[in-house]
Amino acid sequence: MQRKTARIISQPQLDPMPWRISLPVTKRQSSKELHRLSTSSKTADHILRAPKCDKYQFISNFTHRRLTDPRELEALLKEKGIDNMTFCLPLWEQIDLSSGAHFMPLALFDDCEYDTFDPGVVGFWRDMEVIAITTPYARWRSYTVINHDPCTNQWEVSERNSTTSYLIPRLQLYFPFEDPKKFAERIGTAVKARDTTENAIRFRFLCKHISSNGCFAPGRALEQSILRRAGDEIYGVFKNLYEDYHIGLAVGQHLRTDGSVPIKQPSFSHSLKPPKDVPVDEFEWKRIVHLLDRFRRRTLLCDTNVFHALRLVNQECEMVRKLPMFVVASDKPIPLEEYEKLNLTQTSKTMKYLQNTWIERTTMHLHRLLSRIGNGHFNIGVGRWEIYNVMKLKRLIEQVLYRMQDALRDLLLDSTAAYVHYLVNDCSAVLAIEGEDYSWDGNLIDSPFEPQRPAVFYLLLEMGPDMPYYSTDPDTFPETLRHILDDILRACHFIHTIEPSLMQSLIFAENLYLSSVGLLDCAIVKQREALLEYYHKALLPLQAYAARYAAYRELFFTNVKEFVEQIKNADKSSSEIKEDIAFQIRMRENLEHTVPQCIVIGPFWINVQPLREALIRKRQELAAALLKMLTEKLRIKTADVITCYNAINERMCEKPVSIEHIYDIRAYMEDVPELVVRLEDRMRGILYEYEILEGFLHNLPDADFQQKWNALAYPRSVLKQMVSVKEFHESEVDRFRKQQFADEAAFTASIEDINAYISKFTTLYDVSKVSEMSVEVRRLWKTVQELIDQGHIMNRRQELFEMAPISLNNLYELRSNFSAYRELWTVAADYLKLEETWIGNPLASVDLDGVRRGLQQTHDSLKDLLPLFRDQPQLLAVVEHFIQVVEAFRPNLDIMELLKCPYLEAIHWGQLAKEIGVKGKLSVDVGFDVFLEHGFRDHLETVRRVVVKAEQLRLEQEARWAEEERIRQIEEAYRRARAERRQNRTEI
Repeated sequence: MQRKTARIISQPQLDPMPWRISLPVTKRQSSKELHRLSTSSKTADHILRAPKCDKYQFISNFTHRRLTDPRELEALLKEKGIDNMTFCLPLWEQIDLSSGAHFMPLALFDDCEYDTFDPGVVGFWRDMEVIAITTPYARWRSYTVINHDPCTNQWEVSERNSTTSYLIPRLQLYFPFEDPKKFAERIGTAVKARDTTENAIRFRFLCKHISSNGCFAPGRALEQSILRRAGDEIYGVFKNLYEDYHIGLAVGQHLRTDGSVPIKQPSFSHSLKPPKDVPVDEFEWKRIVHLLDRFRRRTLLCDTNVFHALRLVNQECEMVRKLPMFVVASDKPIPLEEYEKLNLTQTSKTMKYLQNTWIERTTMHLHRLLSRIGNGHFNIGVGRWEIYNVMKLKRLIEQVLYRMQDALRDLLLDSTAAYVHYLVNDCSAVLAIEGEDYSWDGNLIDSPFEPQRPAVFYLLLEMGPDMPYYSTDPDTFPETLRHILDDILRACHFIHTIEPSLMQSLIFAENLYLSSVGLLDCAIVKQREALLEYYHKALLPLQAYAARYAAYRELFFTNVKEFVEQIKNADKSSSEIKEDIAFQIRMRENLEHTVPQCIVIGPFWINVQPLREALIRKRQELAAALLKMLTEKLRIKTADVITCYNAINERMCEKPVSIEHIYDIRAYMEDVPELVVRLEDRMRGILYEYEILEGFLHNLPDADFQQKWNALAYPRSVLKQMVSVKEFHESEVDRFRKQQFADEAAFTASIEDINAYISKFTTLYDVSKVSEMSVEVRRLWKTVQELIDQGHIMNRRQELFEMAPISLNNLYELRSNFSAYRELWTVAADYLKLEETWIGNPLASVDLDGVRRGLQQTHDSLKDLLPLFRDQPQLLAVVEHFIQVVEAFRPNLDIMELLKCPYLEAIHWGQLAKEIGVKGKLSVDVGFDVFLEHGFRDHLETVRRVVVKAEQLRLEQEARWAEEERIRQIEEAYRRARAERRQNRTEI
């Protein structure tokens, strides 16, 4: 508790400037007390003379070391650490207790042992040119000594040719016969004495005005011992001395650990009481008394509770200074979105503490401790503003307000600095980038932008349809980071003060907030500019690095199936495919050595591994697809070879069905050795292609491996099979020879049977059975033709068996005699079918030219048959009958031609029906059989007359149409000419 005392007192007070502590001097201080508080420095005695010692200032031959230039003296003093402001003392100004400002005159501590003469005895100093410094203590200048006051040891000087004079102490006057180094040493001694004295006064004030509340009183045992031996009066004196001593020890211990307070613990053995024979300046001691009195009346630490309240407020402020405002540490790089979420979570907790917990705890501490004091200067229940404005409570709350604002400002400045320090990870190469046209010229593995500290943000490099891109748009980083910083600064402007919650009897405005750091604060602007500059420049190499991966876009989006189809369509050879596979493997290895798994560019840790693996995998897939394609190609080639071997085996192993078949197989087997040699040569070329796969360490599937070795083993199997086939054929030849004898006997019997049947069949001539006769004739003709073909086959086999050929002359004769009979019935049947189609089909679909050709062809065919049947009257009558049938149909052609006239309309068909007496509707879509039923052949002239009339009407109608068209063209030409004349008129 005591270590916090000096820290609290050293904080600023409130009058008249809130950020400074006034150090008033009491008026009730006695002269003896002032002597006790003064320093132990020795004041000059104008009566006693100092002996000649090391301090002696006189120079016997002063022409050797004298100074006449004020600038030389000023330079000498600066070397000793003495500047012109050392002699300055602001009169009647309030001194900050925690500052190093002087409040005692330097002349009070002058050591007169340095004096070299007695001004009252020796008068050569009069009108002497000296170097002095006067008010306003600007600089050392040359003056003339006029007079000396022995009571105050003041010297009167004036400038040459000037009537203005100045009274200055001895320390501000340098005679030319003095040793300048001793003079500087004299001033330095006085400065040290003054510093020691002022420090002792501050320390005594600090200890005297601290309320210990019995904390440093003697213990219970010591108290009873002294009371028992000496009594109450002596114990009271001992208690005061004991408390003062231990308060001084406690304050001194605190001051040794707190370097922010310019007060040091003086030695207790050192007496502050000046010697009795040293005269004291009455004016200076009155000023000290006045300062002491003001200090007692205006200090806030007049009660123990106030001290404890400020201590707890200070503890709360120290806790605020240590709060984490931003996320400034991470084990590994994280995405911007995650960092933004973490920052939002962290700042939300901190802002909740600042806006609620901090205010509540500070208010609670103040209310709990100040409420113990009750009425007076710290009455928190005051209800009138005019009273509150003059109370120490207002100054105390303002003190707390300033401390809270100071803590808030320290928090924001430290947090902002830590935030920027964390995000700007010290990459000098990024800051050295100039211009917007940066391009990544080096390799993709080594980064010239390695920061001194770990990267902050995680990015994933991906490949897009148009160009590579990052998982987070790099352009969002500067704005997002700036918004995170600015949003926190804005939020800190809405932290309420403690007055409304502490002083509940008074009414305060709702918008009373602690003053925070502004967005345009110099430190914030500097940090923000550094952050934005760093990230704007870091985006240039980041985007340039991604642009380098555009070269891999085509590979990334290559479709393996389409790629293989293109290779197949190009019909490349195996050697060319081998080069393509080797190229894909080389490019895969190149990717492994040129594309990194990750890279750091300034504050960004870029994960390239997924894209790298995708590219390598694509190269592997392409190489594997080519190997698979080559494997399939070799599989097809090998299967083709095996198919050829199987075809040879199947052809040799065919079961012969005849002796011809055996001889065909034998002829084929003569070429088998040559075929096997060709297939072996072909397989050797395929084996070279298999070596390509082995060169790439490609494992063939089991089926392909088995197929390959089967193809290599087939030649031996084929040649071995030939021997077995030849042995089998020998046995089959004997079997087919026996079969030939049986087939020859059956063939002879078939010839006799067909000859007898045809002889019997040619005696038939019933014209009513034309269809049946034509079908049977065609069947017999086919049978004769098959027997002739079979006879040729039998004769070829006879030759193979080396036997005499079979005679086929009787078959040829039979076919020749039967051909005319076949021609008669087939022509008659075909004509009757044609006639049925002409009569039965609609008249519009009947082709008159086809009818004419059919009639003429049938008539000519029948005419050609008449000479062949002169010796057979029955068949000759059949031919003449069918000729008459053909001729009987010819008159129908005229009627059909008239009825198919294109000019006949419904009115004409109606007229025909009416004149001929047909009940029903007639048209060209009716079959000709309808017209024959109604006797149109008997009304040929009527039909011709109606058709001629229809043609005339059509001609008249066409003439009328032509005339109308001519008139229309004339009218159109007239209208066109009139329109042209209207356009050409010049007057309306």
